[in-house]
Amino acid sequence: MSMRTYAVLDYGLYVTTADIETYAEKRELDAFDLLIDIGNYYGDAEGECILCLDEENSFNCDDSFAILSLERFPKLFVQAYENKETALRELKEEYAQYLPDDFDYENKLVRFAGTVYG
Repeated sequence: MSMRTYAVLDYGLYVTTADIETYAEKRELDAFDLLIDIGNYYGDAEGECILCLDEENSFNCDDSFAILSLERFPKLFVQAYENKETALRELKEEYAQYLPDDFDYENKLVRFAGTVYG
């Protein structure tokens, strides 16, 4: 069996396994299953997450994490959302039930560009 690598571009809310484990533990759920169910799970990936609300800042992500997707994706010369409040409201409506109450939505809204190994 050979190992393949895939380039990935994703957009949404960056959550670590620890964020989901906190929620899952309180509800007596399996954290891994929950990550798979609610987002695009990247267990063996590395890359860069660029903050959508502060594009000058980014961070490397090489642990297991998930990107909780927004409904719309930006296109060439077209923004996905008219303002940040609309995108953040959609994320909170969709995912607040799975995340800690004090989750920092603004600083976790990212574009992920990286490589998945599998």
